[in-house]
Amino acid sequence: MTSVFRLHPEDLKKKIIYLNNIKNISTPSYNFLDNVKETYQIDIDIYYLIISLIEEFKLKNLLYFINLRIKTIGEKINYDKVDKENINTILNDYINEDIVKSIMVMNFIQQYIYPLHNSSHN
Repeated sequence: MTSVFRLHPEDLKKKIIYLNNIKNISTPSYNFLDNVKETYQIDIDIYYLIISLIEEFKLKNLLYFINLRIKTIGEKINYDKVDKENINTILNDYINEDIVKSIMVMNFIQQYIYPLHNSSHN
C-alpha cells in the first residue's frame, strides 16, 4: 500500500527529536489535525510540536509556503496576522474537517521543515 505521507509521522518525529535534541516532548494545545488522529489513529503530535518550535515570525513564512503549493489547485489559506495564538484557528478554518486538506497540511509542514530532495540528477 502506498503512503499518503512524504515521510511517515513516526519517522518525522525521530528526525525532529534527533535534530533538535528534544528530551521531553510536551504537546501544545493545537487541534487542527485531530481529524487525522481520530480517523486513522496516527500520532500527529509531532506536527503540533513543529509548529510550536517554529519561531513566531516564521509562521507567516510557513503559511506563505503552503499557499504557494495549494495555489495550483485554486485554494488559499486566508489570514491577516499569524502568531502562536491564532495559527490553530487559521489552519482549522482552512482544513474545515476535510481529511484530504489535513493530510496536505501535514505533508507541507514536513516539506517546510525537512525538505526531501529529488534523488535523480541527470
